[in-house]
Amino acid sequence: MCLEDAGLCPKGQIGPWFESNDSTYKGNYPINTDGGQLSGGQPGTAGGMRHVVEAARQIMGQAGPRQVARNDLGIVNG
Repeated sequence: MCLEDAGLCPKGQIGPWFESNDSTYKGNYPINTDGGQLSGGQPGTAGGMRHVVEAARQIMGQAGPRQVARNDLGIVNG
């Protein structure tokens, strides 16, 4: 729903959108390139900042093995 609300996917089309796109860090539409909350957990009150740090690493080209090919734009939600 966040992709729909952000206008990145038409409302009500998130299912077909995910079926036709690869959202892994190597895919055509990378999402949660560091694994998201399931991988990193919620480290206290700083948990939401993880997303900002990951976006900054991607844009600076410092994400290591999970670096995305196109890194000139990032969006953080949460």
